[in-house]
Amino acid sequence: MFTEKIKAKEYYIKDLFSDKFLFEIPDYQRAYSWNRENLNQLVDDIEESIELNRNEFGDTFESYEPYFIGSIVLCSKEFKDDGWGLYDVIDGQQRLTSIIMLIACLRDMIDSEDYKTVLSSLIYQKPNELLGIKESLRVKVRGKELDFFKEYILSMGGTLKLINEDKSEFEEAKANMITAVEVFREKFLDEEGNILKDKINSFIKYLLQKVVLVVITTDSFTSAFRLFNVINARGLPLTNSDLLKSENLRVISSDIRAKYADMWEADEADLGKDNMEMIIGFIRTMKLKKKANTTVFEEFNKNIFVNDPEYRGIKFVEHIHSVKEIYSSYILDASINTGNKADDIYYKNLITIMRRFLPYDEWMAAVVRFVEKFNDDSMTLEFVKALEKRIVIDWVNGNSFADRLTRVYKIIDAIDNCDNGLDVKKADIFTSDIDRTAAYFENSLNDIEFYSKGRMMVPKYILIRLDMEMARDKEVSYSDKIMLEHILPRNAKDVYWTTNFSNEQRRNYANRLGNLILISGTKSTKSNNKAFAEKMSSYILKKGDFNITKEIAILSDWNMENMKNRQKDLTERCKQLFTKF
Repeated sequence: MFTEKIKAKEYYIKDLFSDKFLFEIPDYQRAYSWNRENLNQLVDDIEESIELNRNEFGDTFESYEPYFIGSIVLCSKEFKDDGWGLYDVIDGQQRLTSIIMLIACLRDMIDSEDYKTVLSSLIYQKPNELLGIKESLRVKVRGKELDFFKEYILSMGGTLKLINEDKSEFEEAKANMITAVEVFREKFLDEEGNILKDKINSFIKYLLQKVVLVVITTDSFTSAFRLFNVINARGLPLTNSDLLKSENLRVISSDIRAKYADMWEADEADLGKDNMEMIIGFIRTMKLKKKANTTVFEEFNKNIFVNDPEYRGIKFVEHIHSVKEIYSSYILDASINTGNKADDIYYKNLITIMRRFLPYDEWMAAVVRFVEKFNDDSMTLEFVKALEKRIVIDWVNGNSFADRLTRVYKIIDAIDNCDNGLDVKKADIFTSDIDRTAAYFENSLNDIEFYSKGRMMVPKYILIRLDMEMARDKEVSYSDKIMLEHILPRNAKDVYWTTNFSNEQRRNYANRLGNLILISGTKSTKSNNKAFAEKMSSYILKKGDFNITKEIAILSDWNMENMKNRQKDLTERCKQLFTKF
């Protein structure tokens, strides 16, 4: 598998943090992200090993069994004949950084000046002219955290400055480092806040002399990253974004790598981890236009980058940035500029509703691809209207999730094959089966159990969209607390309802579209059973300001005739809105 020379060797902590090793964490690596659970487990596992050894061997420390704490992958940058080396940390930087901070906390808590000196030497290399040793940090963290790390971790007494520090004032990685200091200090304090000196002494001795790391080294950057991917693609909590970041930055020339690492991390900071993963998924969809057969990372490595080798590296990072810009503007901000204010508002309302109330996100890849290719806001508005029609028809008709994804893939293919954006909605994928699916759509709207379609997400979406259409030129907003309510209660008890509707009518009409309305907030079974006029005034109209609900407020009664009329009216509105291309 690997042609380059690879070495693996076990090292005790005291030997790993010696004059023979200097470590650098490249800027393209993931920022420090260990949480309380990770940090507690690190210390707890070591303490458990100490206790097990103490139970078996008593005070005979020489007989204590070592404790294996994991592995790190290093790529050699400089190397001397005497075994000295400077290494980039390719994998294991979270663990390595945590151990350094643990040692720093112990240094600042212990009384013995001799111990302090020894612990300081493990994390900071003093210069020695006679021995030819330069001043250096044992572990040089990423540039963005380096000054913080020097002041609060590497400097004697630095961790004490972080006590009671407000983490909200710091960036996430630095806040996580403050958390690490808090956790490590808490482990060696009693309930009254006193330092547990005996515990610290025994812990330090075991940590330095018995805790073992497996160090895997290679002098090939490519080989190091292959090892990284093999280790981390098998279940450890690294995302596709983490893996692809490393995979692509490694092929970028070292003199400009920091620029693209900064671009990646700025985009990730703007979007957040989850959205970064999502837009990488969009790119996969745009490139392959088919259902995923393996992980996103594997699909890029084994398909996309193989089919287009030049796309790996700079082009990929720049493409993520451009997709992020489109996604942020056209989907998150829902902003276009057509020169027509009413059209711009309509787009904002429509995209916001689609993003918040459709049950899947893959359709966004089609919007991104359309904007990417045609870059025309007026065309984009017309495309999104057509896209929503097809998505909603398939959803209401009960098409499988796989079928709905296939529709999106084929729409993206139509985008790629059209030279004019206005021609996309004329493609067969939009129009070829519209008569048949429109007939199914009408039948679905008249389903006697329409209320339960799509776990009640379908009727909610339909009513919200019809309500939006009534707003037209006004910007609207719909909260996550919107609920569906029945005009005729499903479990009618009041004499008003049992007189106006027979059992069969209640059974066949209560869950139809025409009997459903929108409210905001929680439902009230008691209020819902009140007679129509009282129910509207004291309950429904106080639960939101929906135009589509106000339509029935002008009625004095709710009976079969009114229900059938509303069912017919809403069905016709849906047909006009969703089946006319």
